[in-house]
Amino acid sequence: MSTRLVDRAAQLLAKRVDRRNFLGRTAVVGSAIAVAPLDYGLRPKSAYAAVCSCSGQPCTCGSLCCDGWTEFCCTLNGENRCPDGTIAGGWWKVDGSQFCGGGPRYYLDCNAQCGSCGCGGSGVCSGSCSGTPCGCAHGDCNNRKTGCTRFRYGQCHQEIPCLGPIVCRTVTCVAPWIYDPACGTASRTSEATRYHHRPCLDEEPFGNVDITVDAGGAIRAVGWAIDRVPGVEATHVQMFANGNLVGTVLADDPRPDIAAAFPNFGPNHGFDMTIPGPPGDYLVCINAVDTDNSKAKWIGFGIASVKAPQGTIDAAAPLGGGQLRVQGWARDISRGASPATIRITVDGAVTFQGPTNVARPDVAAGVAGAGPTHGFDRTVAAPAGARTVCVDVVFTSGTVAQLDCTSAVVT
Repeated sequence: MSTRLVDRAAQLLAKRVDRRNFLGRTAVVGSAIAVAPLDYGLRPKSAYAAVCSCSGQPCTCGSLCCDGWTEFCCTLNGENRCPDGTIAGGWWKVDGSQFCGGGPRYYLDCNAQCGSCGCGGSGVCSGSCSGTPCGCAHGDCNNRKTGCTRFRYGQCHQEIPCLGPIVCRTVTCVAPWIYDPACGTASRTSEATRYHHRPCLDEEPFGNVDITVDAGGAIRAVGWAIDRVPGVEATHVQMFANGNLVGTVLADDPRPDIAAAFPNFGPNHGFDMTIPGPPGDYLVCINAVDTDNSKAKWIGFGIASVKAPQGTIDAAAPLGGGQLRVQGWARDISRGASPATIRITVDGAVTFQGPTNVARPDVAAGVAGAGPTHGFDRTVAAPAGARTVCVDVVFTSGTVAQLDCTSAVVT
């Protein structure tokens, strides 16, 4: 069968090409028959593809689909993230990358999840088991393969012992264990991927959120963000709290550590934003927005619990002559042991604002973290009649939270 195929191929080629090309092409056909006779003889594909084994696709050897690497996720779904149904299985890096301002560039494999399928001792299930077909991305030889490579480096999501083939790759200029806390720090390096890139990755900002904390009646987020556009010094950073956009700043604070890590992008890429908010728990999401093309990237998430004030009104006693004596204690947790700032209102009208300044040994002894002067004892003016007396705590951010209210009859 192999002899007949070679003879037939030679006859067809001889009619169309000169002797030199004829010899070259019949050599490739001969190689294809030697390497994969049934595949080449029975399926409609080129000899190049049979020799290269291009993920079962009829592609020439120089096609991206044949280079052995998996396609970037943004080619598949338009986003530089693992698609639904996949999870990061491991990573490697290239040092001194031009795409990360001279810093390291990290590549994360997104492996299919196996569901109820098992892996045996290999740790990787088959594509048929995970529902992951093998081929060129979007069926195009100009795209790298997807769903073909059964492999994992293993630094990420070790709690999942069984994963399927690699569907695609994501890239980041931020260390993988920051990008995905389920990734470890064991390093792998591959110079072979130094120049791997796709237009869908261009000019996407990147960065990180270092902390999200309670800032006394406010949410504080600290981090950095870099705009890849040449000549642009700073990128916009947006804070979302529980899904709502609450503030925007420019990431233009000095960050020598970031300048050292990414020397080609300049020194000023930090941000430190504080947004007032009432007491409660917040999911804080930080989005970096490219100032030139409006491309956006989530660079970090965190939890911030804005603490409610502690304290109570012990008494609101009428003194006669249109006066009330208001006593109690108040603590702003964000100030620690320092005095809190209180505001006393009568029927909503502010009658006093200032610090607590009365010694309260009972509070200092009974409340963890409290200081010696969280008490207040103030005399305020009030019109005669039944009144509502409230004490609020004014946080350092300017946010006001109600501490306690009581009723009093002013004579």
